[in-house]
Amino acid sequence: MEHLKTLFDFSKLPTKFFILFAVASGFILFAKPEWLAIIEIGSIKEEYGKYIGLTFVITTGLVVINFLIWVQKYISNKIRVFKFKKEYSENIKILDPQEKAVIREFFIRGQTSIEMPIDDPVVNGLISKNILKINKQFGNSFIMNGMNASVSLMKRAEKMLKLSDIDLNENLSEDEIELIKNNRPSWTDKWNMRY
Repeated sequence: MEHLKTLFDFSKLPTKFFILFAVASGFILFAKPEWLAIIEIGSIKEEYGKYIGLTFVITTGLVVINFLIWVQKYISNKIRVFKFKKEYSENIKILDPQEKAVIREFFIRGQTSIEMPIDDPVVNGLISKNILKINKQFGNSFIMNGMNASVSLMKRAEKMLKLSDIDLNENLSEDEIELIKNNRPSWTDKWNMRY
């Protein structure tokens, strides 16, 4: 009984299969008799016309249904991507001062990867928001030094981020430089990072 059920499970058959049958049965139904005579299948239409017609209706219906499902999935995927990008862009524009300080470290140090404590709530929050990522050194694994790991900005965050989003600009005044130095993440002091 299970084998019979599997045989008639149309959802597992590829759409190409239905398109083939829809085109073949449609050709036999609607082609001129001379065309059918050339390929010697004119008698098939006369003998099995109603079955060919039924095959055409069913397979065409399944092709249309599959197409509509594909369109629906395509549109919902586009909407999901659009919402994700919008939300992501908003997250980058509303970073809190601590998040800005962590991201500024990449610019202060001029590095694309920095070892950070991933148990730090701010760093962990930025990883959760897909703004930061833990770098993988060997295949799908990454090396940790205690709770510290090599972390980078996500590519999309790097593209979207502007200096103004993290309270930086090209020409900082002495007061602004001092303010940024005094507001670096606490874990930079532990490693004696002085810039």
